[in-house]
Formats: sequence, structure tokens, C-alpha cells
Amino acid sequence: MLPMQQAAMPHSTEPSAADRLNAVPVSGPQLEAALEILTALPAHLRARPVAQALALQAYASEAGFEEEAASAALHARVTALAKWTAAHDPERQSDARSVLEAAARFPLGETEAGIGFEPGGFQELILFIDDLPW
Repeated sequence: MLPMQQAAMPHSTEPSAADRLNAVPVSGPQLEAALEILTALPAHLRARPVAQALALQAYASEAGFEEEAASAALHARVTALAKWTAAHDPERQSDARSVLEAAARFPLGETEAGIGFEPGGFQELILFIDDLPW
């Protein structure tokens, strides 16, 4: 009996979810505005992902984002920032402006907890931005 030949698996040219989210340019002020919008949601809606997504879709449209994935990218960055802050800066000792600028620029990636920021590299970027002579 001859060994079975494995069929060649076609290579996917589809970008990963993280790649699609990273393709949307976001600035620190835009990310700050997204956070403010989510904070302004009524208390009973703040923890509901659907309500967050709808609020960010409205913001992305109003802010003139051209990318279809803009609200998803904003949501992913806000969520990644919340996860990182809870795990690595719960006392919020990092400079808020530096953190927002880093969250807008640092690439999202696959983590054990889903899409997020690689903690060490993200912290390094925050410290680098903090040292810039703004």
C-alpha cells in the first residue's frame, strides 16, 4: 500500500484580523475621543460590546474615517488598552498622553486573551514617547 499523499494546502492571502485592524490609522486624539464616547454611554450600556460598537460606528462615521474597519479598530485598541492597563498599570501611573499615543501606534496582535498589545513592547513605546520633547 502506498502512503497517501497530502493535498497541498493553499496559502491564504487574506490578512489576519490583527492586520486588518492595524491597517486603520488612528491618532492619539481620535483614540481619546473614542474613550470619551464610551465613557459617556449610560451606565447600563457601558459594558455591552454591541452598544460600544454602535457608539464607535457613529463616531467613526462622524469623524470621517474612510476605512470600513474603523469602528472595529477603535474598539480593538480601546479594549487592548483596557486589558493592558488592568494587568500592567492598574494604578495608572503612566502618563496618560503617552499611553494614548502608544495605544494609537503600537501594532495589535494575537495574545492569549485575544487581540491585544504585547506587554513588554507596549511598555517600551510608552516610555519612549514619555521621553520625547513634546
